Formats: sequence, C-alpha cells, structure tokens
Amino acid sequence: MTIAISCVVTFFLIALIYTPLESEIVAMQTESRRLQVLETELTNFEKNHRNVEDFAALIESRLVETRALLPAESLQDAFAAEVYQIADKNKILVDSIQIGDVEGVEADNKNFFRQSVKLKVEGDYISMLNLIREILDDKRFVTVDNISLESSENVLSGDIELSIYHLTANQ
Repeated sequence: MTIAISCVVTFFLIALIYTPLESEIVAMQTESRRLQVLETELTNFEKNHRNVEDFAALIESRLVETRALLPAESLQDAFAAEVYQIADKNKILVDSIQIGDVEGVEADNKNFFRQSVKLKVEGDYISMLNLIREILDDKRFVTVDNISLESSENVLSGDIELSIYHLTANQ
C-alpha cells in the first residue's frame, strides 16, 4: 500500500509541479534565444549605423533619389514632385498633397483654370517660410488661399491651401 501511495504522490508531483515547470523552462529558453537574436541584430545595426539620425538621413536621401527617378505622369504629378523636392531641401515633412479638380475661372475678361492644392506639412518656422516662398517663386502662378498651422515645441504642423492658375485646362 505504501508503494501505491508513493506512486500516486510521485505522479501528482510530476503532474502538478514538474510538468508546468518544464513548460515554463522551455518558454524561458525560447524567450532567451529570441532576446539573444535581437541583441545580435541590434549590435549589427549599431555597427553598420553608428548614429540613427545618419541612418534616417540616408533613408530619406534614398527616398528623394527614388522620387527623382519616377517619371511624372501629368503636370499635377510634376507639381507634387516639385513640392516634395522643395520640402526636402527645406527640411519640411510633407504628410500629404491633395490636388483638386480643374475648374474654370474668369478674371479681367479672360478665362483661366484654377486648381486647388492642399498640403499637410510639418517643420520649423524658417523652413516653413522658405517652403512657401519657393512655391510662390515657382514658374507657375500660385496663390496662397489659407494657412492653418499649429505650434508644438518649435515645430509647426498643419495645412497650406494653394491655388494654381493655368491658361489651359490640361495643365
């Protein structure tokens, strides 16, 4: 009988203590391996890219180069590409560019075509001024309809609404 009791007690000890601990040990070993792999990847990343800001600048420059290689399908795309180039040069982040439909406008007994453009941007004050100045100095006739910016820790973010005027509808 004592043998039966000792077998039952041993079985319960194995079932209640050893098996859950064994599962926990395996889980900890797996997690430890994952952490070692992550540590190795982080070490390799740090060796290849000493400064994360330099790495981000490298990625951004590759993005600019890629944008330059892509052909503009229309003059709208060309304007958007120019805005991205101006923004990159002035260290402005352009979250989005929305270009509206072309609509007819009459001024001084002449017909023009107007196209609205809305930019979502982020950057410092001087860079934002330079962006707006360069867009207005572009070869197109562009007006600023509205600027709605908010400031947070010396960074401006918000919308710039523009109008581009053309003499023909297909520009």
